[in-house]
Amino acid sequence: MGGIMVVKSVRGRRRYIAVTVPPELRRDDLVASLSEFSESIPDLKVITCGNGKAVIRCEPAHVQAAISAVGSSYPGSESLLTSGTLRKLREAYPELKVPRKRKRHPRAASPYIFIGRGDRGLRKIKE
Repeated sequence: MGGIMVVKSVRGRRRYIAVTVPPELRRDDLVASLSEFSESIPDLKVITCGNGKAVIRCEPAHVQAAISAVGSSYPGSESLLTSGTLRKLREAYPELKVPRKRKRHPRAASPYIFIGRGDRGLRKIKE
């Protein structure tokens, strides 16, 4: 997972909300349109946006306000599902899954290749 884990009692609980948005809407545009609500809805964050759906994160006390904010910015949008975990949302709506970045193998970046025991280990491939 990476990073330092903080217990919920310190960080606070979160809710993830899947909403419909216009299909041509980009994440940056959604972030910009919701920024005017940042004072009334603290910790409002757009997790992902694409293909006519978006996931936003907020505190449990501000779920209805977050849904209303998206609705006032984009009339016709509606809430699909609210969950305490991002995993549950992505299981219900697989199109919201974001492809993971593949980690490079440590040896892949090296110009050396392991030959074997009989040949003293590493040998340079190309100059």
